[in-house]
Amino acid sequence: MSFRVLTFAVLSSLIFTALPAQAEDLKDALVSVYEKNPRLLAERARVREIDESYVQARAQGRPSIGGTGTLSQSWVNFPGGRGIFTGDPADFGDDFNISGRPNELGVQIVQPLYQGGRVKALKSQTKLSILSARENLRAQENAQFLSAANAYVDVRRDIETIRVRRNNVRVLSRQVEAATARFDAGAGTRTDVAQSESRLALAEAGLAQAEAQLAVSEAAYIRFVGQKPVGLQPPPVFTLPPSLAQAIAAARENNPQLIGSYYNEAAGRAAIDVARAAGRPTVSITGGVSRQREQLSQLQAIDAASISAQITIPIYSGGANTSRRRQAEHAKTRLAFETRDAELAIDQNVSQIWAQLVAAKAVLAAARLQVEAAGVAFEGVTLEQSVGTRDQLD
Repeated sequence: MSFRVLTFAVLSSLIFTALPAQAEDLKDALVSVYEKNPRLLAERARVREIDESYVQARAQGRPSIGGTGTLSQSWVNFPGGRGIFTGDPADFGDDFNISGRPNELGVQIVQPLYQGGRVKALKSQTKLSILSARENLRAQENAQFLSAANAYVDVRRDIETIRVRRNNVRVLSRQVEAATARFDAGAGTRTDVAQSESRLALAEAGLAQAEAQLAVSEAAYIRFVGQKPVGLQPPPVFTLPPSLAQAIAAARENNPQLIGSYYNEAAGRAAIDVARAAGRPTVSITGGVSRQREQLSQLQAIDAASISAQITIPIYSGGANTSRRRQAEHAKTRLAFETRDAELAIDQNVSQIWAQLVAAKAVLAAARLQVEAAGVAFEGVTLEQSVGTRDQLD
């Protein structure tokens, strides 16, 4: 958790220029993750997708314009009705046919005036949801940065392990040669040779395992960073908070998951206003113009315009509106508890990592003393064995 906080400080100081062919230090690796990692590219596309919800919410309070057009071919037959249209009694009894291509064009404009505060609440809700999505993107960035950093140090660890194990194989190979020479000279036993060969075989097996582990770590590095590890430099030393309490405070202030929870909780309050607006009246103005030509009537050309105001008052919805409001209130309560749970989870994670860090420092100090003591003991036993006061088993 503390590393996630620190990666933001590192990333904020980076200058995003063209990347070299291979990452050489941790900064270059993190830059490569930021620019190339497919998971982050997908999450950025998701944020852009969610951004459009605000435009859609804002559009619900703006005017909408629609156009219609009709073009048709019509045929009408009036059996025995010709005299009705000509006025000549002699035409009565004859059929009368009319055909034409009536067409119509129209434009309608609808302007919402009042929707019970729904549009304002909906814009607030979507804006907070967008902010939460951006914090989720930061959380994904942190997760990918952490995975890349772990892969980075794993590769360096495995390279160093291979170096140590190869050196161990070389040392044990010389011991086998020395034991064989002593056996040939009659100063040693076959048991000494077998023991040396056994330790050499075990060292070679350890070297093979270390090489396999390096291949695994390199595969993880390529996945997160996007390129093979070459010439990785030692990672920088980060400045940690001086105390556990300050580490927890920094995590709460910078953790994107917790900040996203705060935004979700605020969006839940806005969702209550959206649900309440469903039970309020709405007012809108509708205007339209139309043009009709070649109609199959005496009025073959008609131009019309209209404007009207409409008010809609919800009276009874079967309890649906009330249920939606209660649902939004329960959701807001749930989000508040989830935010509190996120705070406790952050405190727990930071406390655990802090304890592991303290223990790791103590283990490292003890291991260094052990290595120093083992080095002195090895040198002494080697000298004693060379003069005959120690045997090969020692």
